[in-house]
Amino acid sequence: MRTLKFIVDGRIIRPDPSCDFSGLVPGSEGYLRAEFSFSKDWDNTIKVVSFSRHNTEFTPKALADGVSCEIPPDALKNRYFQISVLGKRGDFVLTTNKVTIQQNGGQT
Repeated sequence: MRTLKFIVDGRIIRPDPSCDFSGLVPGSEGYLRAEFSFSKDWDNTIKVVSFSRHNTEFTPKALADGVSCEIPPDALKNRYFQISVLGKRGDFVLTTNKVTIQQNGGQT
């Protein structure tokens, strides 16, 4: 399984520059995971990841281990998908921007 790493700093999510995002091929299933590194703002929050493509939102994924989840196959069917994170602690809610991940691998 391949892991895509993201950095979440306050309300900003971005791909981890130390992670290779190249060669992603649309249509993968059970192959990609998302892993997150969170700033202190996110301490003790329940974290949920939202995946979307073409304005279609897919069932959010809770970060059961607090840092990672599988990327849903439906989000991986086209040339890109978007990802964002929501955190909740009591009345405190924190949301990130959406970041777009391109899947250009496999093109001939």
